[in-house]
Amino acid sequence: MERKRAGEPVLREPMKIMAWNCRGLGNPRAVRGLLKCQKSEEADILFLSETKLDERRLEKFKVLLGMGNMEVVDCVGKGGGIVVFWRRGIDVVLRSKSKNHIDMEVLETGGSRWRFTGVYGEARSEHKYKMWEVLEELKQQHVAGVPWLCAGDFNEILFHHEKEGGVPRAQSCLDRFKMALEFCELDDLGFTGDVFTWRNKQTKGEPHVRERLDRAVANVEWRGKFPMFLVRNGDPYWSDHRPVSVLTETWQNTRRVSGSIPFKFEANWLKEEDCRGVVEEA
Repeated sequence: MERKRAGEPVLREPMKIMAWNCRGLGNPRAVRGLLKCQKSEEADILFLSETKLDERRLEKFKVLLGMGNMEVVDCVGKGGGIVVFWRRGIDVVLRSKSKNHIDMEVLETGGSRWRFTGVYGEARSEHKYKMWEVLEELKQQHVAGVPWLCAGDFNEILFHHEKEGGVPRAQSCLDRFKMALEFCELDDLGFTGDVFTWRNKQTKGEPHVRERLDRAVANVEWRGKFPMFLVRNGDPYWSDHRPVSVLTETWQNTRRVSGSIPFKFEANWLKEEDCRGVVEEA
């Protein structure tokens, strides 16, 4: 996780966490889509929901994806199923898991740690409250001051502009999602890419529905630990969902010309008369 040379400060390795509703891995096209996605994204921690597989059948994916470790919640019947893979060399401790989540801590050299929870919300409206109860229970177990990141398919929108087509969502549904995040002190991290992370099979007209069901949220400690983070909604590949990738430190994840220096904030800039105006305009 970290490397240090004599006389130099510790540098944290950039990491990519990806969450994706892969819509089942039971056929060759789905498998090719997953492998293509991982080849493109190169996630260090990969959370998949709706695998529709059990632990035995997911073992081969650990090898195919080049991951050294995994934690699984088996599918129930022909639906559900979640798994998190992570690369060798990443030290992870499992906290808890259910059909809706896998919660773990990532341990870093020197004793620091941060929390990651992969989530898979309920699809049926009458059952969505179960996901919010899980989040609130996880918050009650949270240790104050520990950075916390949650990502995955929440199966709900936060704002009406995050849905296009179909029957509008009731405001009460959005409010319950918002209240759960507020209780957990988790804020939406935003994104780059397409706003709609899920779409149905219709291609046009009123039946065509697009929604932002997948997202990443985090507490203030996580955002403070990784101030250069970036969230990207990727390509859908096989699934009807887009993967959501979280880069912890964007500038370190970007190749630079040899000898170039990464951006650094200078405190003296605050003394400039037009500093406030420049920031507000940006």
